[in-house]
Amino acid sequence: MKKEKIDRSLLLVVDALNESKKVECIVKAHDYQRLKGYLQKKNIHILHEYLFIKSFKIELNKKELSSLSNLTQVEFIYSISNACALMNVAKKVLNCEDKQLSGKNSTIAFIDTGLSSHLDFMLGQNRLVHFEDFVNGRKYHYDDNGHGTFVSGVCVGNGGMSGGRYSGIAPQAKIISLKALNGEGEATADRILDAMEWVYNHHKEYGIDIVCMSFGSEPLGYNDPIMSGAEALWKCGIVVVAAAGNSGPEFQTIKSPGVSGKIITVGGFDDNRLDDDTYSEDFFEIANFSSRGPAFQRFKPDLIAPSVDIISCGLKKAYTTLSGTSVATPMIAGMVALLKEENPNLKPDEIKRILLTSCKSITFNRNLEGFGYPRLK
Repeated sequence: MKKEKIDRSLLLVVDALNESKKVECIVKAHDYQRLKGYLQKKNIHILHEYLFIKSFKIELNKKELSSLSNLTQVEFIYSISNACALMNVAKKVLNCEDKQLSGKNSTIAFIDTGLSSHLDFMLGQNRLVHFEDFVNGRKYHYDDNGHGTFVSGVCVGNGGMSGGRYSGIAPQAKIISLKALNGEGEATADRILDAMEWVYNHHKEYGIDIVCMSFGSEPLGYNDPIMSGAEALWKCGIVVVAAAGNSGPEFQTIKSPGVSGKIITVGGFDDNRLDDDTYSEDFFEIANFSSRGPAFQRFKPDLIAPSVDIISCGLKKAYTTLSGTSVATPMIAGMVALLKEENPNLKPDEIKRILLTSCKSITFNRNLEGFGYPRLK
């Protein structure tokens, strides 16, 4: 068997099957007609032909897969499973699923595009403590983009509209929604700084102990104002969690404020899960889009979290799917809330140290993944 010609997800499925059980897959051909003749001769059922990409949809068992992979007329064999990193599975990967923790003692500020009236934030108890609009000056909470609602759902959604299936990491944490990004998901630095300043001035009043920043800008050097703002929040006792950015696979692409050596910077990985939500840590890989370090001659990001095909709260429908380091970031913010619930006296530096020392590495390259993905103990 030539495993290099077989999709790793398909290998996982086939390895778990008995010898006679068959699985559907797609075979891409070097020589379309010769491969078609071979399949017909071996009585391998062709379910569909995709002539425009020179491929066949077929079903085969483990022995047939092995034989097929050895043929010169076969270019590659793909699985046809739709991998989707659901929140309940992401919680399992991060070892948050079975913990009797909910983040109920934390208030998390989200600097983003706003927050909709999704039931996962309002059902049972309205956990939105305060909304501030730095874009249009409106008084009532809204989200004209969807990103802020999605990010908040990953972190603190209670999964009420899915029977708990798509609940966030810290489903009882309180919410501060700060709309600094417009309907296009963009913001000028001064708007971001206005939101940071608001947190700085009001964190004691509202009990804000965590800020989630699922955005990034091109760093402007050691005196970058957004980085400086994030570090000011960190110094006053607020745990700042920021996205690494989606500019991978090039190196030195970490965005601000993630370039800061103080705050927690989050990259993303793909857990390559299967349709039945099973996964193997052997097939975890850094997401191609995840920004790489170094940043100012420092290793970055600090850690990583699931970031591919995550399901969370939507605008036009109850749930939707997104990928990016901006959806990995609220997972870590949620984990911080769980740690704060266990020990409210933890300082930002202590929380960062706990998370980093709990990490499991994928590549052992710290400019790809930092210390790896954290696991709650």
